[in-house]
Amino acid sequence: MALIGYVEETDFTAYAAARGITLAKAEAVTLTLALDYIEAQTYKGTKTDEAQVLAFPRDGSTEIPQGIKNAQMEAALIYDRGEDPLSDVGQRVTQETVFGAVSVSYSDTGNQATIYRKLNAMLAPYLASGGYGSSNFTVSHG
Repeated sequence: MALIGYVEETDFTAYAAARGITLAKAEAVTLTLALDYIEAQTYKGTKTDEAQVLAFPRDGSTEIPQGIKNAQMEAALIYDRGEDPLSDVGQRVTQETVFGAVSVSYSDTGNQATIYRKLNAMLAPYLASGGYGSSNFTVSHG
């Protein structure tokens, strides 16, 4: 088995097994897709070596944080079950009626996206303000 990004395939298999999950897809595929997700984020600090291909290690360290490895494996589990945290955001369904055929009505206001709370929590300590999937806003009172 091979290292895919930050994670060995055997470590991913063990991570899934420890959570009672039997993987449905090839580890190399889901870990590669998960790496795409991890690398799409904006992280605090700078690469240890500007020439390095991946975002980690950072800030002079030579170590990959375990939290980043865990986040890649958690994202791989999402891909393994057929979901994609980098997928396009679709319209929010406001009404769905089924009478022999399906009729779906969409809202003109707002979008629908799946929120992966566990994955987001795993990445939060490493993300720079304004990273992918975050929101920036100003609060004022007067």
